[in-house]
Amino acid sequence: MRSDFSEMKQNKQIKTILAHLAVIAVSSLILGALMQLVLNAGDFLPGFFTAFLLVFLCSLGLYAAWRVTGREQALAWMMTAAFLVRLVFVGFFAWGLPRLGYPERPQQAGFVFEDAFRREENAWSLAKSDQPILRAFSGEYEVDQYGGMLALSATVYRLVSPDIYRPWLISIISAGAMTLSIPFLWTALKGRFSQKTRLWAGWILALYPEGILLGSAQLREPFFILLMTIMFWSTLRFREKKKYGVTLPVFILSAASLFLFSFRIAVPLIGVMLLFIWVDLSKDIQKKWIKVAVWTVILLSVAAVLWLMSYWVDAVLWWDTLVTVRQSGRVQFHLESLPHWLHFPFILVYGILQPVLPAAMAAPAPWIWHGLGIFRALGWYTLLPLLGYVLIRVWGMAPDRKKRWLILIILMVWGWILVASARAGGDQWDNPRYRTIFLPWMALAAGWGVSYAREKHDRWLSRCIIVEGIFLAFFTQWYFSRYYPSMPRLEFWIMIALILFSSSMVILGGWLHDRRKRKVLTRDES
Repeated sequence: MRSDFSEMKQNKQIKTILAHLAVIAVSSLILGALMQLVLNAGDFLPGFFTAFLLVFLCSLGLYAAWRVTGREQALAWMMTAAFLVRLVFVGFFAWGLPRLGYPERPQQAGFVFEDAFRREENAWSLAKSDQPILRAFSGEYEVDQYGGMLALSATVYRLVSPDIYRPWLISIISAGAMTLSIPFLWTALKGRFSQKTRLWAGWILALYPEGILLGSAQLREPFFILLMTIMFWSTLRFREKKKYGVTLPVFILSAASLFLFSFRIAVPLIGVMLLFIWVDLSKDIQKKWIKVAVWTVILLSVAAVLWLMSYWVDAVLWWDTLVTVRQSGRVQFHLESLPHWLHFPFILVYGILQPVLPAAMAAPAPWIWHGLGIFRALGWYTLLPLLGYVLIRVWGMAPDRKKRWLILIILMVWGWILVASARAGGDQWDNPRYRTIFLPWMALAAGWGVSYAREKHDRWLSRCIIVEGIFLAFFTQWYFSRYYPSMPRLEFWIMIALILFSSSMVILGGWLHDRRKRKVLTRDES
């Protein structure tokens, strides 16, 4: 009887899998046909087949990951939405930029990012040549000093699209890679955080605008995010399940793959993962001298890495700050009124605020760029108050393992935000792009913040949003007055003073309100 029941259950599972595979195959056929019809790249059949093949293979990988990670319905919706919305953006940019963008070579070829345009041209040249793909790692291609992305693109062109240049095929792979990070984050958080936190984190990772943009372009960042999330998952599973035979090879393979794309990203990320393991282990160590010794080694290691990279960092920061100043006469004008030692902090804060939502709304541009600018800025200004809120609220949690992990993650997120802002200055493209590499942890921090505020009925999240609203209200009027001179306009530093004063009143008023409320509760209890 039990054997019959098991056989029936197994048959039902097989039928379910076959039904799912049929849906995936039909959907991939439809998507492949639509992409070829819209983009009209070469002859229909080769273009249709290559698009169908990559969409189908990516979908199969995503489906396998979904089944392995628990087959939860919420996760299926996240992954489906994430992959489809990125494919829509892939087709939209490849079709729309040549028609609606600026008359520049990258945009006429359907590229949002110029460096991706130059690298893909080199990849196509390598694919058409008789040179081995490994030549991508020779260092002769300045567009990709590491070679990993160049080699991947050249391989795809050579194997599945030798007849004509179809750069949007690489975007399909990027969309799949970005989507594949979702089940790894979802599974990594299971058992450590609440279902609500996991839902918020998953949906933020799936639909965050900058993540959608990067996941629909020919960039390395989707692969950084995927490999980082896999390493994060394997680190947690290594600690909890002790399955060294699975997690250790996965961690090593992911770390090695990361080096192919960028060793400057690989080194700090691997260091962060090892730090996670130590933070988790240290609570079980009773001998104080061991903790002191390990923390000393960690601090010395960080100092050594910073010293080894100091010349490169100094050169990069100096150059990017100079570029920011040169590109914006308004920034240069305001810097001239500040002491020299405040120049870099000003650029740093300006970088954190990029892409500036009021500027995106007010600046004239073709509608495709105007819409993209507002879309990206809305995403960041939705996430920013949540990240500010959790930076303050996490310290009030009861001491436990979750608190230690959250503190580490939030500090790493804000540290990376500052590094990205310093690395790219006030640039509205490179700065958010570097920042988004840590999107999985940003999503986790923000997801926990929303869940915590709703559970505790904490008004400080609302106050953080009000402070941001004050900033946006003043700067929206200020930016529009730049393009419409008939509008009244405040002097810049007077406006900054009013923003700081208004914000401090919100914070002080909130603190006094909470303090008075605690006194009333204490008096009633007594």
